[in-house]
Amino acid sequence: MNNLKRTLALVATLALAATAFVGCGDDETSSTASKADTTSKSDTESKEDDKTESKEEDAKAELTVPDTGDVMSILGWNATEVGGMIDVFVKNNKGGYTAEQIKYVEQGTSGGEAAQKYATYFSSGDDCDLFIAEADWILTYINNDEYSAPLSNLGITEADFADAYAYTVSIAKDNNGVLKGASWQAAAGGYCYRTDLAKDYLGVTTPEEMQAKVDDWDKFMESAATVAEASSGKTAMTATIGGMWQVYSYNRDQAWVVDNKLTIDDSCTEFMNICKDMKDKGYVTSAQQWAEDGSWYAIGQDDSTLGYFFSTWCLVDDAMLQNASGGKDGKTYGKWNICVGPTEYCWGGSWLCLSPNADNGSIAQSFVKFYTTDADTMKIYATEKNEFVNNKKAMKEIVDSGEHKNALLGGQDQFAVLMDAAAGIDLEGKITKDDSTIKANYIEAVNGYVDGTYATVEDALKAFEEATAGDLPDLAW
Repeated sequence: MNNLKRTLALVATLALAATAFVGCGDDETSSTASKADTTSKSDTESKEDDKTESKEEDAKAELTVPDTGDVMSILGWNATEVGGMIDVFVKNNKGGYTAEQIKYVEQGTSGGEAAQKYATYFSSGDDCDLFIAEADWILTYINNDEYSAPLSNLGITEADFADAYAYTVSIAKDNNGVLKGASWQAAAGGYCYRTDLAKDYLGVTTPEEMQAKVDDWDKFMESAATVAEASSGKTAMTATIGGMWQVYSYNRDQAWVVDNKLTIDDSCTEFMNICKDMKDKGYVTSAQQWAEDGSWYAIGQDDSTLGYFFSTWCLVDDAMLQNASGGKDGKTYGKWNICVGPTEYCWGGSWLCLSPNADNGSIAQSFVKFYTTDADTMKIYATEKNEFVNNKKAMKEIVDSGEHKNALLGGQDQFAVLMDAAAGIDLEGKITKDDSTIKANYIEAVNGYVDGTYATVEDALKAFEEATAGDLPDLAW
């Protein structure tokens, strides 16, 4: 799926009829193997000494958070998700903890809103034991010792995450390498499509057949053209530009901020041109991701779109895909399947972080371990809530059993598909503390170019830069 350079060349000559993205993951080369073969004895011994020292440090970690509080408080922005987590924990934890011992504290209705409210909440001195952070702004909180504390205070260390996806651990370390967060999910994504429309317009009846139609971005665009023609322009291949951006942005080569400067590279221009071409040809709808009026869900029921790019957390109960189906009794519930799509990608993700003022250590420790280190209890949550959990052992056992079925997807097991994407997730060096703000400004500029607010890509990029400069004056401008 590594077709970015080839396809961008094709885009330049064929008026942006197709494009491609850099795939995830790198294969080991023979030169790498050669270097490994010639590693000196002293280097090897040094690495072994480092491992020994790390193990010794891990062994020293013990629970130091007191148990002087009455109720463990968890701050977040999604009452449905966290409420479900609390329910599963209460039913299955080994410590006998009850629902009365846990309190969810609402901090807005989105991750961005929560990021703004947390600081105010913390300064108020109100009770907080754990709080949830997301990828776009986790670095702001884990790099402030007044907001977050090391997980080692709960007796939890990096060694406990041997079966976790590596990127979830690296993201949760502060600038000093201290682990301050633990994720319960690996946020791999895929292409969710309407099975009935796919059969009518593309003649496919299985996820495998659909994958062959969208296996790279050239094929995706070819299929989009077929769908547009067969539906007389009624059905677009994908729902929103925002969804496309989640895939594209994941495959950027560098972070948004490098050396304290905003990086506006060729990919920014390329994506704007791609979106304009897709919109003009009817390959993407006019719906806005996260539209408050619910219009981006309605298109999942009125045949306006063949599919959405959705992450694992969009596929759980009462989340995005279910909303796009019209609910459990909705018009298109059960008429969806998922495939990997043109390229593997990751969208979002959430981490449990420890407050320095936590005073319910035992239950906090149990809760974090239940959701982030214990394969058995993570399997329970995965199967009950259709969530792709952050544990390779747990997910492999579920997929290998062949027993997991998701009614929303017509009985398909989405985990088997998402495992391919999760295996290649690599966000090393690509996450910055201001990603949420920068991405929002960029997408606003993209939409402005597509809808004609900005006459040229240059005008749109200038507006993007000016908006970001206003929001983030501490960057070098």
